Amino acid sequence: MYAGFVTVNKTLEKRSLKLTKRKAVSPVLATLMMIIVAVAAALVTYAWVMGYTTFITGKASQGIMIQSVGHQAGNIEIYVQNVGDGTVTLSSLYINNILFTNSTISKNPLPKTETATVTNLWKPWYGSPNTVKIKIVCADGTFTEVSLNNIS
Repeated sequence: MYAGFVTVNKTLEKRSLKLTKRKAVSPVLATLMMIIVAVAAALVTYAWVMGYTTFITGKASQGIMIQSVGHQAGNIEIYVQNVGDGTVTLSSLYINNILFTNSTISKNPLPKTETATVTNLWKPWYGSPNTVKIKIVCADGTFTEVSLNNIS
């Protein structure tokens, strides 16, 4: 019985020697691998942030503003100025959230600092709301809107 215990003990020692004979990655190599992974993660994050900020600042440089609105003889005239840094293309006119597709635009695309007139047939009807919401949208999604009271 004692001899069996010694045999089992020697077998366990051989197994543990086999396990300890395996070589691990050296501490220097492990440190270098960790540095490489950290630098790669930083580069991926940097590339994402730079792409995102370029996209956001590019959109921020576009801008339009409704300068004034006139209504006479069944036509509505909306004066829109480009207040951004680049040329914009006016694409849609909404009045009270209804798309008007047959608008006439005096100048399109609209260069920087210039004003265009958007004209459309529109007649307020009896019982129409006192507040009229006008929205102009550009091809790139830039928009401006204004609410007017008591337009007739």
